[in-house]
Amino acid sequence: KVDSLMFIQLIPDLKMQKTYAYPSYDIDSSEIEMRSNILSKTAILKEMGLEVLAASNNWAVSGKKSETGMPILSNDMHLGFNAPGIWYQIHQNVKDGLNVTGVLLPGQPFILDGHNDNIAWGMTNIMLDDIDFYYETINPDNENQYKLDGQWKDMEILNEKIKLKDETVVEKTIKFTHRGPIVSNFKKIDNKSISMHWTGNEFSNEIRSIYLLNRAPNWNEFKDAISTFTAGNQNINYSDIQGNIGIYAAAGVPIRKGDPKSIYNGETSENDWTGFVPFDSLPHEFNPECGYVASANNKSVSEDYPFYISYWYDLSYRKDRIVEMLEEKEKLSIDDFKKMLADHKSKMVEDIIPKIIEPINKIENLDENQKEALKELNNWDGVYTTDSKAASIFEYFYINFVKNIVSDEMGNELYQDFIGDKILVRNMIFNLLRQKDSKWFDNINTKDKIETFDDIVQISFINSLDSLKEKLGAKILKWNWGYIHTLTIKHPLGKVNILDKLFGLNKGPFAVGGTYHTVAPYAYKFTDIFNVNHGASERHIFSTADWNESLTIIPTGICGIPASDHYCDQTKLYINDKFHSDYFDLDKIKKISKYKMELLPVK
Repeated sequence: KVDSLMFIQLIPDLKMQKTYAYPSYDIDSSEIEMRSNILSKTAILKEMGLEVLAASNNWAVSGKKSETGMPILSNDMHLGFNAPGIWYQIHQNVKDGLNVTGVLLPGQPFILDGHNDNIAWGMTNIMLDDIDFYYETINPDNENQYKLDGQWKDMEILNEKIKLKDETVVEKTIKFTHRGPIVSNFKKIDNKSISMHWTGNEFSNEIRSIYLLNRAPNWNEFKDAISTFTAGNQNINYSDIQGNIGIYAAAGVPIRKGDPKSIYNGETSENDWTGFVPFDSLPHEFNPECGYVASANNKSVSEDYPFYISYWYDLSYRKDRIVEMLEEKEKLSIDDFKKMLADHKSKMVEDIIPKIIEPINKIENLDENQKEALKELNNWDGVYTTDSKAASIFEYFYINFVKNIVSDEMGNELYQDFIGDKILVRNMIFNLLRQKDSKWFDNINTKDKIETFDDIVQISFINSLDSLKEKLGAKILKWNWGYIHTLTIKHPLGKVNILDKLFGLNKGPFAVGGTYHTVAPYAYKFTDIFNVNHGASERHIFSTADWNESLTIIPTGICGIPASDHYCDQTKLYINDKFHSDYFDLDKIKKISKYKMELLPVK
């Protein structure tokens, strides 16, 4: 049995999250009151097969924080690891026109992350709540009508024909209210009609934004460019050759009423969106006094901001570590940026270890191996090196800690769904570590005992050692993080063993440090632990003092053909936290070029 307070403890509590992506953004409006509710629209999206970008980092420092005396900007967008890779590195130079370098998606013409002659930019996901759902009342006498403000309204009906590869044709009828499509029938929810309103179905013009962004010479034109970037929902950081830095939330933020975390009553138009937050009122910073800007999918602004953006943010551990490194030195160099992008120190460990180490130290009758494991944890600096034993112990502890807290109440099927949403899991643990008297810590299957926080911590620690013993053997000397935490970059055809062996389609496994909560992320699913599937899809450092000092790397290579010398030829550099130069001057590019292709007009 789970009561309402236990439900509330499952979801993000924004009031406990004090790190913002826009800390210096001035706010003059009253606080928005928001109620807690267990319903996660993110979870509903996953049920529909729709996923969003999970993470990214970006930051920039001004000249007063830079050894060059000019801004330096960095970005790493976090996506899945695949071969061929998602990004194509390119420098577009058109005589008397465009001159821009960075990465683009194969098949589209504009650079998404990069720099031109004057400005540089990079992106992270805002984690915007850009969808609302509505219970619609259907006319019992006409299934193609829904009730709105006391009247029956006709739906828009589209009949789609989908041709399959075996030449059969599947016909689907899609119904639309004024808010958007009826989606419940696609998930076989027969007793409810639920419509979906999504910003992606509203007018937006990302093509205009990226086209102008590639050409923007200054902050004002940068802002004009991203003002139509309403469905992409990105924190876009900025630097320029005039010495300016900034960051802007480029997003279509709906203006809503009521509780945006629940499904609305669709019978009244009072629950409809009344527009979008004006671009000038979106969070942004320009040349802040601290000398830097940064974001890492964390909470955007304080509770004083007058518009609801989201409650489904990532926790602030990566952002906190980025800020910590930015403030460690008075001035930072490009080498410092390289170290930051390779950083494996965890602020989550720094937060959790002090809360669990005391009850673990109270465990009696530990054997020698268990005592050695406890010593590793007590002495750990929170850095996820490949040879760290403490990293292995802590990650297994965390997985067992989650399971021991909630699996008894949820049962196996619901628990598997629950751990499939990592942000939900991490926010729950964040909440419960600050509410140690929660009923979640009691194991309902032990009728003669009420377990406490200390009990669950202790049993989870022993469970973690048992898991490592089963995985790597009894001796702690073999419990290196890199032995269980590995990355294999997979080609779609690499699933066929003979093809993989013949053509070398997959690359790896590689032992890697870091984890999902470090700035240099090597993330894994809680349903497939320690098999890395997600991380930095590119790393860039842009120097406005001299564009030729800029650096780049991707996990794969510029070519997706396995027979090519350039198939995954950057992988080992990437794994070893290395970069290659991203020259901008044509003379330098020509000196190191290996191939030349001429595109001639047809006569």
